[in-house]
Amino acid sequence: MLVLPRSHSLRSEDKAYVRFINKTDRMVELIWLNFNGKYVRYQILEKDHFVDVNTYKTHPWIALDVKTKDRLHIEKAFIYHPKTSKEYLQEKYPDQEIPENYEARIRASITLPLYSLKYRSLIEVRDYFRNAEDVDQLDLPKSLAEDLKRIIEHRNLLANKIVSVRH
Repeated sequence: MLVLPRSHSLRSEDKAYVRFINKTDRMVELIWLNFNGKYVRYQILEKDHFVDVNTYKTHPWIALDVKTKDRLHIEKAFIYHPKTSKEYLQEKYPDQEIPENYEARIRASITLPLYSLKYRSLIEVRDYFRNAEDVDQLDLPKSLAEDLKRIIEHRNLLANKIVSVRH
């Protein structure tokens, strides 16, 4: 199972301007992690749609598949930490002078992560079960059944973790 560090927003000082673009064939739920680490639904994006967000460098974001609640990548990471325009450009063009107050919108692509064959198979099987206890009806090796139960519980936990909706 995928285990990620706990994350939450910190102070709101360094502005970051991001364009989140859904590059998957799935409906994507864009989530901001607030100051308490609560999941705040920001926007639902269809395939190839985008949303422009004015946020801060210390405000983490995640993306979830709307249907399965699987975590998706934002710029090849499960937790996206925005950069200021200047930081982004300094990394991309290290030999160029960037004006102090330069601001530009940074593209952040939402994509599918690459999972192991075992994990991907468990995800496919998981979608046939509502509760982890239902796995006991299968004749599976104990370690495989435990893995399947864990990802079912994880999905159900994420489905209940989103606490508020942006208006």
